[in-house]
Amino acid sequence: MSRQELKVNISETKRSYPIIIANNISSQIGSLISDCYRGNKVLLLSDANVSGLYGAGIVSSLEKAGYQVLEYIIPAGEKSKSYHYLRKGYDLLVDNNFNRDNLIIALGGGVVGDLAGFLAATFMRGIPFVQLPTSLLAQVDSSVGGKTAINHPAGKNMIGAFYQPEMVVIDPVFLKTLVPREFKTGMAEIIKHGLIADQGLADYLFERSKNVFKLEKDELSHIIYRSCQIKAAIVMEDEKEKGKRALLNYGHTIGHALEAVTAYKKYNHGEAVAIGMLGAVRLANSLGLLEKSDLQFTEELIRLYDLPLGHQEDPEAIFTALFRDKKVKNDSLRWVLIDRIGNAFIREGIDHSLIKRILEGLLC
Repeated sequence: MSRQELKVNISETKRSYPIIIANNISSQIGSLISDCYRGNKVLLLSDANVSGLYGAGIVSSLEKAGYQVLEYIIPAGEKSKSYHYLRKGYDLLVDNNFNRDNLIIALGGGVVGDLAGFLAATFMRGIPFVQLPTSLLAQVDSSVGGKTAINHPAGKNMIGAFYQPEMVVIDPVFLKTLVPREFKTGMAEIIKHGLIADQGLADYLFERSKNVFKLEKDELSHIIYRSCQIKAAIVMEDEKEKGKRALLNYGHTIGHALEAVTAYKKYNHGEAVAIGMLGAVRLANSLGLLEKSDLQFTEELIRLYDLPLGHQEDPEAIFTALFRDKKVKNDSLRWVLIDRIGNAFIREGIDHSLIKRILEGLLC
């Protein structure tokens, strides 16, 4: 795949950064970051799994470019996106005399990217960081847009900041070592982008599912690039989720509640979002806002990518968890819905009894 590049221009902060996509581009990370970083020290934050696979190669590339590299390896998994590991990161930076002229690189999936980004946003009121996402979910979602966070027992991503990276470097080669379940969770976010903003992408996903699962480079590069295009365009219009960016939360209202009531142990993010998207299309259809054919298309698309079509949790517990979501406004749930494939909008004031029926209908 030839190198593809997107430019994200953030008007609120009057700055921009590139998203670079190419096979094997990660081997050039040392020379790439020299375009945005003039210091000499780098904190490479990764998890134990990713570091074992790719850490040595990334460290070698950075050292060949003349950088002093300090590694911070956290345990793999959602539990590491916590204050405990944030504090350990602060201690490492302080003990090694890092300052605003130094750099953090996030090598890993969404947990690593969110933790590294929040660490960068809050240490000395902000130091530069670069995203080097290794999971499909991180490549098409969490690495783009500047959302950083750690979790709180009451909810996912409850403590965080909007903080844009200096650069995002996406290497599809990383996906070859991704376990199937993690690949599918990334596909849920790509499906989301098609459902809210691009019927052409949704149709492409429907027609090319077999090739996508085979990691065919043409299909894979197309859907990654198009997903990043969609997210970047929305982020540039609304960096801090005051309006249109909320559309990216499609499927997340129920999804985040599912994750919270199961203590982030049972469903990974994409699985929860897939169930949430199914709930959202059924809600829109029940309100008379969405044709049954689009409901059926969405259900079949989720099924094609072997994502869950229901849950086994207590609907009342999920309903209660909905109100801890960041999207609640004046104690009213804000739902992202679609009225056709490729067009999303926000609806408030939906009757609670209907929401409960939708949650009960997702039981399987």
